[in-house]
Formats: sequence, structure tokens, C-alpha cells
Amino acid sequence: MLRLLASFILLLLVAQPALAASGKAMGVDPAARLEDKSGTKTLVVGTDVFIGDRVVTDAKGLVQILFSDRTKLVVGPRSALVIEDYLLREDGSGGKFAINALSGTFRFVTGGAPKDRYLITTPTGTVGVRGTAFDLNVHSDHYSLLLFHGAVVMCNKANKCITVDDFCDVGMADLTDAKLLGNTEDFVGAERTSMRGMFPWAVSESDLLTPFWVAQARECLNRSVQPNDTDAGGASPDGEPPRSQRSPGNGLQTGPNG
Repeated sequence: MLRLLASFILLLLVAQPALAASGKAMGVDPAARLEDKSGTKTLVVGTDVFIGDRVVTDAKGLVQILFSDRTKLVVGPRSALVIEDYLLREDGSGGKFAINALSGTFRFVTGGAPKDRYLITTPTGTVGVRGTAFDLNVHSDHYSLLLFHGAVVMCNKANKCITVDDFCDVGMADLTDAKLLGNTEDFVGAERTSMRGMFPWAVSESDLLTPFWVAQARECLNRSVQPNDTDAGGASPDGEPPRSQRSPGNGLQTGPNG
């Protein structure tokens, strides 16, 4: 009887499905690691990513993850994030997708889940996604976003929110405010140089696998603008004065990553 019971329990254990991976690393440059309940391991191409996993890169690290619902996520150098939740319905569509972007640079392209099921958390607020593609730059005291397609709602922890919904628009949220900084073509001189550092894949996607490219993304920071130097009083392409001479309140914040 005991032998029969043991055999039955073993059969039940074998019949249980293996834990389904949320995503898989499709491209990995050196110096990227995954931290999970069992410890830390080096990320390589083909590594499965599960709920609760933390992805960390150093100065040369780069990870490109494809999720089961076709969502695409790029983790840039000096970055860290946690996969907080990821559910798949029985029909295979995405149920809920939640990540905590702790610091660094990221690219996010939504997949097949309903658009209101995506949520990105940062140290200073959240990004609600409405079917979109964008690049994200996260610091401890603020985060910035460059939109390519779709729309996002950027909120800070005080629940001040803005909607970003135009091609090449940039938004920023910190502990006190959330605001639209403008379109990338508004930025000239030192501010444009800073923005190219904040959103490197809008300048060049050569480090990314082709499936992780975004149509027209490189137009945002490679389109020619008037060569006038803002410090010398040059105008933007539409003839307006440089941003440094316009009304205050839309200052561009930067940090260690740009």
C-alpha cells in the first residue's frame, strides 16, 4: 500500500507542468547577470527569464529579451530591472506585464497583451503603456522617456501625470512634477548632445538585433537641426529662440547615464 501511494505521488509530481518562462534572452553582450532565488548567474543567449528575476548589467553589458507575448525589452549598460509579474492566458495572449526599472537605459516595445496590462515602475513614478515603443532613461531622482509610437502616461509618486503621444516627444517625471519637455527637434546645442547620450539607440541601433529596432526611431535624434549654438543665441529650426531663452520649467535633467 505504501509503495502504491509513493508511486501515485511520484506520478503527480511528474505530471505537474514545468514553470513557464516569462521571456528569453535573445541577445547578450558580456557583463550581464541574472539574480534569482538560487543565486547569481551570467546571462547568455537562450537564458530563460522568470517572474522575480533581476537583470543587471555593468558598463559594457547589454541584454535583449523577447517575452512570450512578443514584448521586446532591451536593458542597456549600467542598468538594473526586476521582472515583477508576467501572466499568460490559456489562449497564449499576455495577461499582465509589470517590471521595475531600477536604473539605467531601456527600450520597451509592447507585444500581444491588452495595452492596459503593461506597467513599468521606476524609483520616482510609473509608466502606463498604451500600445507603444519607447526608450527610457532612469535615475534615482527622475526618469525620462522618448516616444516612438503609441502613447504612454507618465506619473510621479505624487500622482502628477502627463500623456506623451507624439513621435519623438520627450517627457520627464521627478519627485515634484511630470512634464512634457518637447520634441527632440526642439533641442539644440548642449541639450541635444545630452539627449543623444540619454537615448543612445535613437542615435544608432547597431548594437541591437534587428528585431529590436524600432521603425523611424533614428529620425528623432539624427534629423538635422540648425547648427546655431544655443550658447551663442542660436535659434531652433522653427525660428524660436533656444530653449534656454524660453519660459522656465522644462529643464532637462541628466545624471550618470547621460
